[in-house]
Amino acid sequence: MPAPFPLTTASPFPLIIPYSMLLPELLQPYARHPQVSALCKLTAEPSAHTIYMEGLHASAPAVVLAAWSLRMGRQGRTCLVVLEDEERAGYFYHDLTRMLPDDQVLFYPSAYRRAVKYAQRDAANEILRTEVLGRLSARCAAASG
Repeated sequence: MPAPFPLTTASPFPLIIPYSMLLPELLQPYARHPQVSALCKLTAEPSAHTIYMEGLHASAPAVVLAAWSLRMGRQGRTCLVVLEDEERAGYFYHDLTRMLPDDQVLFYPSAYRRAVKYAQRDAANEILRTEVLGRLSARCAAASG
């Protein structure tokens, strides 16, 4: 496992958020945070393939990733987030879709149904997986062509 990138919500970061602020507007102060800047610098290196973040709780990982995305812009970097289970992945996906444009967030579910019978294929998830792979392939083709 790679060494964790120390992001923490306990860092001294005075942040006053007006109640009427929309979620995308919330990303602006986080995008200027020194630790998000360090993450951007780290991910800009071609040798950065795996980054493990720890010390973030609740929706903080999604906020950091959305702030990173805002800061990096469209530099051709794709970020894959692997979470413990489908429920956590669903919450993470929902948080990201509230902060980022729909075309920047994809959900790649398991191909198998876990609840009743293991090894039983889930047709709905297969459709989602095919859509995600198609969109990623189109992005790669557009970037290389």
